[in-house]
Amino acid sequence: MDVKIINAFLTAGLNAFQSMFMIEASNNEPYLLKPSTGHPWEISGLLGLTGDCGGVVAFRLHKVLSLKMLELSGMTFKPEERDIMAKGLVSEFTNIISGNAVTGLNHINLDISPPVTISGHNHVISWPQGYPVIAIPFTTKFGPFEVDVCFK
Repeated sequence: MDVKIINAFLTAGLNAFQSMFMIEASNNEPYLLKPSTGHPWEISGLLGLTGDCGGVVAFRLHKVLSLKMLELSGMTFKPEERDIMAKGLVSEFTNIISGNAVTGLNHINLDISPPVTISGHNHVISWPQGYPVIAIPFTTKFGPFEVDVCFK
């Protein structure tokens, strides 16, 4: 996978957390994800990419970080809507990270599908078969998150 693609998503993840939530995030070394193994994440925002190269992007985190993001967003909601609003925010944040990364990749023609959110302990993502999934881990004072990228 082109390092420019990885760097675009790394930069987009760092910038989005800072600009939207005033949360400092730092990245750790990207690694090759083994999709068949389990994972610790409780929520994943997913979207597909089409164009010059197709793929899937996932923004993955723990519920506690999603709730902190919701709190810092300033959005108003009823207490019984909290979990639904947090999942919606994760979905939109996935869209923002991907949109910003794709904008930085102006040498590649890419279109973004609408994001979806899946949740639950050890939920499964059906990654494109035969293509590497690069995981970009981040840390914040409110918990870790990860941006996973797979391009054909």
